[in-house]
Amino acid sequence: MLTIVSWNIQYGKGSDQRIDLSRIAETIHKDKLPDVICFQEVSRNYPSISEGADQVKELERFFPDYESFFGAVHDRSAGKGENRKQFGNLVLSKLSPLQVLHHLLPSPADPKVKFMSRQITELIIPVKTINLRVMSTHLEFFSEIQQMAQINRIREIHNEAYYQFHYPSKDMPDTPFELVRRPEKTVICGDFNFTPYSKPYLSMIAEFSENKMDLVDAWASQKGNNSHIPTCGIFDFKQWGIGPHCRDYFFVSQSLTKKINQISVNTETNASDHQPIRLVINV
Repeated sequence: MLTIVSWNIQYGKGSDQRIDLSRIAETIHKDKLPDVICFQEVSRNYPSISEGADQVKELERFFPDYESFFGAVHDRSAGKGENRKQFGNLVLSKLSPLQVLHHLLPSPADPKVKFMSRQITELIIPVKTINLRVMSTHLEFFSEIQQMAQINRIREIHNEAYYQFHYPSKDMPDTPFELVRRPEKTVICGDFNFTPYSKPYLSMIAEFSENKMDLVDAWASQKGNNSHIPTCGIFDFKQWGIGPHCRDYFFVSQSLTKKINQISVNTETNASDHQPIRLVINV
């Protein structure tokens, strides 16, 4: 079995407004440690939001048995010899990936809202007899225009990988052109910032023209018609005036739906404004 945890940790800020990454680590360590951890909203050297800490290094210390792969949504220089300010998504993996790709997602102009770039990190992870593509992201919240463009791009990336897998390019071993096949078996997780059955949600799971490459909501696949358990707004009522609701998901390729063993949400921790979600698949 392979276990993946996804969590928007809001740079370690809990519902008490206190920043403490040790609570994040403790929450994950309480359960059986997963094979892959996908964190969203990780800060590096931002005094205004994370007390200037390099949270990538802090989380690496809490999880020493994992390899670390940070996907920055931006990289801002403070001058030669100074720490660069970065913000983005961190993936920790016990299994060494064959390849890591960082995709910048589109953000068409929308002058009515505040703006931050978005990205998605892709890891090709070898698991027993198969390879698995694991992707982690955090989509736009303030602009549906940008969010929809980002959903379309993720689907384009999925489509691209599918065809690259079935129609591989020429292989040139031990060179930058060495072929690393991007598997069609895919897990895409993160904070998508849309609610179940909304327009963006339905766009994410819309049918592809090619058979057997659709993306499926793992929760809906496993739980049937049962409502999604809230993944945010459970404790932070000030930020989430609408109350508890779901914004965090695992989407899996159609070929993986029968391999889902378990999907769950930890609704007890208040270490962030979001809740950690966990997927277990049989591999």
